[in-house]
Amino acid sequence: MRSASICSEVGAEYGTTTGRRRRCGWFDAVILRYAARINGLSDIVLTKLDVLTGIPSIKICVGYEYEGKVYDEFPPHQTIFHKCKPVYEEHEGWTEEIHGAETMADLPAAARAYVSRIEDFPE
Repeated sequence: MRSASICSEVGAEYGTTTGRRRRCGWFDAVILRYAARINGLSDIVLTKLDVLTGIPSIKICVGYEYEGKVYDEFPPHQTIFHKCKPVYEEHEGWTEEIHGAETMADLPAAARAYVSRIEDFPE
């Protein structure tokens, strides 16, 4: 089983100039919603889904918590944002390799459910 901490290695997430390992995080639906609103996004591209294979529980950030309040929209002040903790929704992982998947039907049910949940954003 893979852990989220080695996704940067599995996904070859290293800086092209420095060679330093990049930090990888869970999908952040709050930032997506904000970016879509501010930039007029109509589509996103979901890449490197295969690096999540083998992780038992996959998370999506659906809010930020600060001093007992949960923000499901981008916080109104940068100071709040910097002190927030993410609120995660957990999804079942999958163990089947998906390197050759070309359509949604080629993905395991758990991967399809994860992608479908991401498609629900921005709400």
